[in-house]
Amino acid sequence: MKYLIVDDEKIIVEGMEDTLREIVGDSAAIYTASDPFEAIEQMKLHHVDMVFSDVDMPGMNGLKLAQSLSEINPDVDIVFCTGYAHYSLDAWKTTAKAFILKPVSKDDMKAAIDRLTANRSKGASSEASDKSGGKELEVICFGNFEIFHKGNPVHFARKKSKEMVAYLIDRKGAMVSTGELRSALWEEDEDNEEKKGYIRVLANDIRKSMEDIGISNFLRNDMDCYSVDIKSMSCDYLKFLEGDEKAKKSFSEEYMMQYPWAETTLGTLLDML
Repeated sequence: MKYLIVDDEKIIVEGMEDTLREIVGDSAAIYTASDPFEAIEQMKLHHVDMVFSDVDMPGMNGLKLAQSLSEINPDVDIVFCTGYAHYSLDAWKTTAKAFILKPVSKDDMKAAIDRLTANRSKGASSEASDKSGGKELEVICFGNFEIFHKGNPVHFARKKSKEMVAYLIDRKGAMVSTGELRSALWEEDEDNEEKKGYIRVLANDIRKSMEDIGISNFLRNDMDCYSVDIKSMSCDYLKFLEGDEKAKKSFSEEYMMQYPWAETTLGTLLDML
């Protein structure tokens, strides 16, 4: 998920950013804007999923901003944050999905996120089959890397397991040696026997995660090499490489942002524009 905080008071932005980070964790992308016009540019650049916006701002109020942001991304969830309760009625007449009174508390922010995320998951679940073209998995590589099954995130017991899946998808389903995997997943760390064994641990975790959702033979292993079954997934990155116009439009010049090794592929994608 990608988030945007909009407020003309710097101290409020910083406080809300800290609170949001406590709720969503370090892997989420959080952007900020000090005025509505900067917010519009941020939306164009990052195509964020959820916006926390002040209502009373100079130049353009939050109600008009909500309309502008929704025109760029019709699927965005907008949460208004203000110290004036009388704005709430007007807020509900716009595309806003929630309303929080200032000062914004962690409980109120989390409640809004939980409700909107639940609604988003329900919608995603009902549309998952259409979006994925009948594939069992939907993989998002543009922005942060995420993998979904029937609209719900696939859970891995270890962060490195998810990263290993991401790397194998980045390699487009080709067989990848354990040596290459260790080099990518641990970059500058010294290679050793412990890491060689840990790759097998990650592989078992990946298999278990997939088996838990009814998918078998997702991860393949042969002669100390691994690959994933790309035929089981609908993936924006792979569709982009195939020339799919919708995938090209969804590319906001961000690719698997959690992983430093993904910068090489990002450069390749940018050269293809």
